[in-house]
Amino acid sequence: MMAELEPSPWWYRHRGLMILSVYVAGFFIGNLPIGNMPQVAVSLAWGDGFAGGKGGYVLLWAAVASALVAWILRASGTAYLNRDVVFASDVQSDRLIVAGPFRFVRNPLYLGNIFLALAIAMLAPPVGFIIILIGNVTVAVLLAGEESKQMAARYGSSYAAFRDAVPAFFPRLTAASVPGSASVRPMWRQALVGEAFCLLLGIAIVPLALFRSGGTTAFWAICIPTFIIFSAWGWWAGRARTSRT
Repeated sequence: MMAELEPSPWWYRHRGLMILSVYVAGFFIGNLPIGNMPQVAVSLAWGDGFAGGKGGYVLLWAAVASALVAWILRASGTAYLNRDVVFASDVQSDRLIVAGPFRFVRNPLYLGNIFLALAIAMLAPPVGFIIILIGNVTVAVLLAGEESKQMAARYGSSYAAFRDAVPAFFPRLTAASVPGSASVRPMWRQALVGEAFCLLLGIAIVPLALFRSGGTTAFWAICIPTFIIFSAWGWWAGRARTSRT
């Protein structure tokens, strides 16, 4: 008989707010002037010092690539878990899934969050870059640890085998196989659309990577509607999940 799980702690239930707070702190603190000198984005502060003065373009294209990796990781994880599980308030442990990306890394969605943080942090000043990246890594480790604790309590030796075979954040090169895991049919269409925020962020950074400050208008023209649409969708989906519950 499976163990009864304890309710998830408040900080897990409000993980979205925690992650948002890291970004707000990063951009707010990072943009505080030092002396009379305003702060500039990492792509300017660090980028122009290498690659013959073109390092800023290199860093911005790295941000685009990082956002696309985040999209692939999060979409692949969501395809196998289902969005209702991904965005549920409490840890969902009705089944142990070792399929798709979970055969290579235990936390593909949180790893995707780290790549997304790297992409966004490239747009912040150096201090903000550090806050955003370290903050998101810390939150990802805490959330993954809470899920691991509850899954271990529920599945015992099966989860222990999964934990021993599959790394938490550094993907293995070959697919693992864990007896007792659930068979899952991935829902790719729902996942690719549902996690498209990462993709659209990467697209938004492309004008900056091409034209630097000349691409700012295009960047915001993509980012603002994207943020509004996905915020509204998340609010609506949350209400729908609450109603079903």
